Parts: sequence; structure tokens; C-alpha cells
Amino acid sequence: MCRLAALVAIAATVAACGASRAPTRAEPVVFGVSGGNLAPFRATIEPSGQLEYTGLPKPRRTHVSRAKAASLSRLVQAAFAGGLKSRRCPGTNPDIVSGFIRVSGRTVTVHGSCEPGFTKLWDELAHAAFVGRG
Repeated sequence: MCRLAALVAIAATVAACGASRAPTRAEPVVFGVSGGNLAPFRATIEPSGQLEYTGLPKPRRTHVSRAKAASLSRLVQAAFAGGLKSRRCPGTNPDIVSGFIRVSGRTVTVHGSCEPGFTKLWDELAHAAFVGRG
């Protein structure tokens, strides 16, 4: 009986460790730009689908669907878990803004265009928040 209890405890521990890596719930996603010669802005996509903006541009859109918000949150969490990291791209002019994405207390910032995974993710967030359907 002790062996069975020990195996159950080990299995539960292993399952909990594996589960912590996978996105399990939608989290607010914050993205925007800072630095450089442009005014900074920040957009937040809440799990409810509510969109909040600070700075410019100020779009007319105020919501995306809950499903879209959850999908974007999982996409960002997966990219972060997959190793997306902050970078300062070589040769980037200091006048160029840095883009950032934040989820679950972690922020990735890229200054320049040398990180195509970040650029694609940032563009998808911007499209959803500013012009896309969802």
C-alpha cells in the first residue's frame, strides 16, 4: 500500500510539473512600443475580450471575442515558453522604437527587426486589437 501511495504522489508531482509549462488559462496580454522618436503606446487584451489603450493610436475598437482573446493569450504564452527572448538587434538606430509583449508577468522587448517570431506575434496582436475581426 505504501508503494502505491508513493507512486501516486510521484505521478501527481510529475503531472503538475508538466502542466505548468503549457498555457492553462487565458491571461491579459499587453503589447506596445516604447523608446525611439514615437510616442509610446500600450494595448491590453483582457481575457474577457475587453481592449484597453494607453497613448496613441486610439482605435474605435473596444472588444474582441473571448475566444480570440484566449487564443492570443495561449499563442503568446506558447511563444514565451518556446524561448522567445528580448533582443537588441545589431545596427538598429536608437531612434527606432522597441516593441514589447507582456503576459503572466514576463515581458519580451525587441529593438529592431532581427526577431521574425516576435515581429509576427506582435503584428498578430496589433491586427486583432486595431483592425481585425474577432
